[in-house]
Formats: sequence, C-alpha cells, structure tokens
Amino acid sequence: MNSNQTSMLSDEEATLYDRQIRLWGADAQLKLRQTHLLLINVNSLSIEVCKNLCLAGVASITIFDNTRVTSNDVEENLTLTMSSTEVDEFKSVCTCRALQMLNPRVHLVAESTMTIDQIDEKYIEQFDYVCLFNYYNFKTIANLNNLCRQREQVDENGKKQTYFFCAATFGSYGFAFKDLGDKYDYLSENSFGSESLIRGEGGGNESKKSEKVTTKSIRNYATFEKALTLDWKPNRRQAATRSVVTTYNLLRGLLTFHEQYHRSPALATHDVDVPNLMIILEQMTSSTAAASSSSSNNVNNEKWNEELLKDVLTDNNAVASIVGGIMSHDIVKAISKQEPKDNFFFFNGLSCVGLSIPIAC
Repeated sequence: MNSNQTSMLSDEEATLYDRQIRLWGADAQLKLRQTHLLLINVNSLSIEVCKNLCLAGVASITIFDNTRVTSNDVEENLTLTMSSTEVDEFKSVCTCRALQMLNPRVHLVAESTMTIDQIDEKYIEQFDYVCLFNYYNFKTIANLNNLCRQREQVDENGKKQTYFFCAATFGSYGFAFKDLGDKYDYLSENSFGSESLIRGEGGGNESKKSEKVTTKSIRNYATFEKALTLDWKPNRRQAATRSVVTTYNLLRGLLTFHEQYHRSPALATHDVDVPNLMIILEQMTSSTAAASSSSSNNVNNEKWNEELLKDVLTDNNAVASIVGGIMSHDIVKAISKQEPKDNFFFFNGLSCVGLSIPIAC
C-alpha cells in the first residue's frame, strides 16, 4: 500500500470503523491500516487476538502454523474457525478462511510450509509486530525476541524495531508479554490544575476544568530473556501481586519442563508429565524460599497438587478471551502510540485477578 492510499480514510472505512475512530482517532486508524502482523501458532488465544485485530482493521495478518486440525481440536471447540469437515487441513488455512469473513479488507495469509526454527531476520522484515502463542522453548522465544530487536525499519519518525509479543494460557492461568524496545516513545496526556466551580457574571456557578497537555514520553522495555532470568522479588504486601505470582511460577515451570524434556507437557501423557512438573515447581519454590531473607514473608507458598496441574494442560476459552483482549488492546495502543502498560500481564482465573507488572524495566 503506497503513501497515497494511506493518506486518508475512505468514506466506506470511516463508516465501517466509526466507533473506534471516535475512541482513538483517525490518525490511529490510519496507522492500523498500515500495520503488518505475524501470529505464530493457532490456538484459542491467538484466534482471540487475530479476531480483535481483524475487526480493528489492520493491513495484514500472517498466521504461522504448520500443524493440521485433529478431531480433538474440533471436539474441544479449540476455535471458532474449525469444523469436522476440516480435519487434516492446515490450521492456518482454516483460520484464515474463517476470519476473512469478519473483515474482507484485512489481508490474511496462511503460512504452513515453515517451522519456527526457520524464521530469520529477513523473514521478520515483512512485519511490524511478531506475536508468539503457547510456546515454551525458552531459547526459541529469546531468539525471536532478539531477531525483532535487531530488525530496524525507517518510518516518518526515523528508525524503529519490529515489536515482539508473546502470550500463553494454561488452564485457568495466562500471561502476556511485550518488548517495545529500549526507547519506546509515546504520547502521554497530563492534567494541570484542578476542576473547580467559579461564580459567573450572572451570579451563577460555572465549572472551570483542568487543562490537559499532551507530551512525548519515552519508556524502556526489556527482552523476554532478561525479564525471565531476573531474580524477581514482588511486593509481598500486595494481595493482588501474591495472587499472580502463581501464574508467574507456572510459566517458569513450563519453560523449565520444556528445557528438561524437549517438549511441552500434554494431557495425553499427564500420568507422567504432571508428577514431573510438580517436582520442578516444588524445587523452584523451595529454592526461592531458601534464598529469601525472611521466609515468613515469602510469597512463593503455593501448594501444588495433581488436579491443579492437570488443569494447566487444558485449553480454557474464557481465559483466552481475557488474556487475548488485554494483548489486543496493548497492540492497538502500541500502534497508535498511546501510553503503554507494563511489560507483563498475569492472570489468575481461580482468584479472578489480572495484573500488569514491570519486570526488569
């Protein structure tokens, strides 16, 4: 799409996107129309994000997945995109076909011939955002993140990198992470003065509102590798923080499981995987407790059990909707240069707590 095509919205687009233009403005809508995304792995979470971004009106989405639809995917209602007639088809192809009906203006591409390990800097050059879902190979996640960091492109404001997002849901838990670079610039709105009532000329009261000034700010973000290798010590006095620490520890446990067994735990092999995952988590939390200067204040006091960990191996569409909604919103905010949230969002469905937390940034 050339500059002439992106200089203004058509009447049809203005009508189609009227509600969101009122929310974030025509300039942001134009930026959405010029944004190209890569979404890796098809599952309920990635479909939720893809659906939201399709409806928002991004330029293109490439859905990257070389696995095929199984009968279990259909029975478990993995996504709204698959039916029994599509068993053995590529998930990426089925997903593109179904999502295209949501917004014919978005260019959807199915990539089913490559593996994640084949992604290099040249391939990433096509995209403004790379989003990885439900993947627990730490080295691969870190490598993709670093490829995005190395990738620089020139826009009207100078050079900027390809931004990296990753997210996962595991049972009643989920997280979303974003790396927007060392120097992410955005627009922040600050209020000066306070709202008050003043007496007008006719004796009546008038409202004097505070002034709002938009300024340019900069925020630093960390890579996934740096954030997850940091010895994170959350504020023990915050109940909400204590609640989402469980999600954080489960994420670290799943990454460690993949490192040790070179695969992710699965429901089909839960008899073996759940006990092994429990051992990893218990060792992790006990070592953290031992390193804590005050064990009475230690927040890592989870009581892991087999039923809880078996639930971690299942897909939960409700949790995917919540985490996917947060992640989609963060991507739209990044595209439109609005003030971003912290780099991690953790969700604990059992306690119904979701929290944005800065780690290493």
